[in-house]
Amino acid sequence: MPKCKNCGNEFPNKIKVDGKNYSLTSRKFCPDCSPLGSRNTRSYIVELQKDEAFCARCLKIKNKKEFYARKESGRPFSYCIECQKVIKNLKLQEKLERIIEERGGCCADCEGFFPMPVYEFYKEGHTYQLSKTKNMSLNKLKIELQDYIMICLNCCAIRKWANN
Repeated sequence: MPKCKNCGNEFPNKIKVDGKNYSLTSRKFCPDCSPLGSRNTRSYIVELQKDEAFCARCLKIKNKKEFYARKESGRPFSYCIECQKVIKNLKLQEKLERIIEERGGCCADCEGFFPMPVYEFYKEGHTYQLSKTKNMSLNKLKIELQDYIMICLNCCAIRKWANN
């Protein structure tokens, strides 16, 4: 008989509900802790107070004020605001790495290979603000940067100086 990871009680391998047989051998939780059809597959069990929520990324119990609330239900998201910011920055870095890789990974002027933070996207005397791209998809960002050239900071400074 399997043992529930939440309450510790043993439960049967098979049950019959409304004339239908259910196999419970692969379940982690008993039908009392996770009712049939609720799709509860959490690997963590946490007792929360009324004003607390659990962040599934940093695995900490925090105040609900540290989470964004869902529009329709008002329940907090799975990740706290701090973890969501970290994830958003990681996704931005991945997008920029893909774009730099697709453009050859070198400066258009000096043809030097540099780390990712050294590159800027330049067009007619101004550079594109990459902080605007946090909420953009990769395809939308590619379209946005289509008319810009990718150059290193040194070449960008030279071009700006030459335009003045």
